[in-house]
Amino acid sequence: MISRKFFVAAAGLIVGLGLSVIPAASAEQVYLEQAISEANEAIQAGNAQEPASLIEHIDQSYDRARSAVWQNPTDHIRQGIKLLRKASKVAKGTNSPTRITKAVGFVESAKSHFEAAR
Repeated sequence: MISRKFFVAAAGLIVGLGLSVIPAASAEQVYLEQAISEANEAIQAGNAQEPASLIEHIDQSYDRARSAVWQNPTDHIRQGIKLLRKASKVAKGTNSPTRITKAVGFVESAKSHFEAAR
């Protein structure tokens, strides 16, 4: 026979595990949506030829994407993170319109990967 204490403990564990999964899934979506939003801001800043704002939004998008990949490790999010790193390296320390445009291209590709991971 199963004791009453064991049954209550097992039921509590099942309920606790079930509740802990729900916030993790929603947090992953929140981080991913924030990464996409910051990528949009970076694209707008890059198109306006504002390198400081571009880099700031790239870094914010990168941070949000890293948080999202901890919750849901998919290849699309990982690839987007790699592209954001490339964009950051290309854009830092320059005012060159060519390099800024190249960085914006990387950010657009990263954004498409993040949208595919939804």
